[in-house]
Amino acid sequence: MKISLPIFITCILAVSIAGCNTDSIYQDEQYKTLVYLLSGSENVFATSYTLNEEEPVRYVSVGCGGSNSNEQEITVTLEPNPAMLDEFNSLNYNYQSEYAKLLPADRYEIESYTVTLPASSDYHYVRMPVKVRPLGLSPDSIYFIPLKIKSVSRYDVNEDKSDVLFRVAIENDYAEQLVPTYYAKSGTMTNPITVLSGTKLVQPLEKDKVRMFIGNETYGNTTTVADIERLSVVVQILEDNTLVVTPYGDSMEVEMLDNVNGYNRYVPELLQGTTRQRVFYLNYRFRLKKSDGTFNVWREVEERLIRIED
Repeated sequence: MKISLPIFITCILAVSIAGCNTDSIYQDEQYKTLVYLLSGSENVFATSYTLNEEEPVRYVSVGCGGSNSNEQEITVTLEPNPAMLDEFNSLNYNYQSEYAKLLPADRYEIESYTVTLPASSDYHYVRMPVKVRPLGLSPDSIYFIPLKIKSVSRYDVNEDKSDVLFRVAIENDYAEQLVPTYYAKSGTMTNPITVLSGTKLVQPLEKDKVRMFIGNETYGNTTTVADIERLSVVVQILEDNTLVVTPYGDSMEVEMLDNVNGYNRYVPELLQGTTRQRVFYLNYRFRLKKSDGTFNVWREVEERLIRIED
């Protein structure tokens, strides 16, 4: 069967046009400008606020993606999105007591929920300031500010990155919440004599205060609020780096001791060979309250804690 030349040429042109259309669609998708909120897995963006300041500032990042930079200025407005936190909790936790918490409104300030991405900028994002008052936040709780894109002046929104769970964690010079801080412990306790070894979780409370368990008690998945209040002490670092140990809850009494020369102090830069270590030296005694209101015997503690660095 013979095919006429005109029909053959028409077929070739049709295939070529179809291919061009496909390429055009692919390029449009590839170079398309999409507005998004910067986040990681499950659209969480975690940041740490220092307890050294009353109202530190961190940022939510609003970006635009695509191979081409945005040729026009983009105005983006965000708004709170509490439903996002509800969904996150239902997917990640079995019990309400484990739920992440909405950061109370009186704990943070966002002066403006609207930001502007300049046209043809070398930077494909802009930052929205979030001021937080971290003093009093618990190291045992996970706090979020859930946000979503309310509107954009032009271009489309990346629907997969249209919202963010902005996590607020706390830190000071001695411990962090976001990346748990551990110290290597060594020492002894009396009544009965106990060797202290292993690692100890140290958590930030205030600018100059941290919390830790007594002795060899450990923090785990089954640890309750009652356990924390009963078995924890607060260590305060004074301006001269001397230390004061006090009970965290009301189920313990604590008294400072001076049995070991040079203890009850914090050394921020102990030189060991070629490395510098951050070390707590603790000497105190404690006794725990029994269910009838009386106290157990005093237990004396001599403990050295060396921060485990990354």
